[in-house]
Amino acid sequence: MKRLFIAINLPLELKRTLKEKEKEISNAFDEQIVKANLFKWVETENLHITLLFLGQVGDNKVLKLREVINSVVEKYKPIEIKTKKLCYGPPKVMPPRLIWLELEKNSQLANLAHDLQEAALKTGILCDRDERGFSGHITLARLKPWIFKQINPEERPDINQDFSAKILVNSIELMESVLKRAGPEYIVVQSFPLVKK
Repeated sequence: MKRLFIAINLPLELKRTLKEKEKEISNAFDEQIVKANLFKWVETENLHITLLFLGQVGDNKVLKLREVINSVVEKYKPIEIKTKKLCYGPPKVMPPRLIWLELEKNSQLANLAHDLQEAALKTGILCDRDERGFSGHITLARLKPWIFKQINPEERPDINQDFSAKILVNSIELMESVLKRAGPEYIVVQSFPLVKK
């Protein structure tokens, strides 16, 4: 069994820029709260956009999964996506669970995520549909809600800030998440180029 997901890996330059934001965001919070480990920052090399989380997939289904992904991506050409703002996530959830970089709405990207989910459901690789729909974002940090609740509401930093970047998506990747004590390690199982003529 492998713990798998389908993702867009980010350009190295964007990953580095986002990691520089980590200190800026941390500095907006009270030092004691930061020391209480409010944040679990995503490692620079792990920053990505999740298109579909698959969970545990049997080794016997991986070949079929590769075929399924290939049949979907061959209908897509490269997609240009834009980032929008750094903020708490998910929207309207309090206390927030994440700090993320929200993407601008992009119908091609949403359709790609939808088609991957439908194909995985149809072939039995995925058992349950995610009814929330695709919400394009890059997770920067996971928050501990019980620590966030200790901050007086009027003292909670408003971290909403515009962050504009363009990402040209030329491929998507089937990724394996190997859980380790220090945190997950992500391994590219296979890359699938978007090459529709």
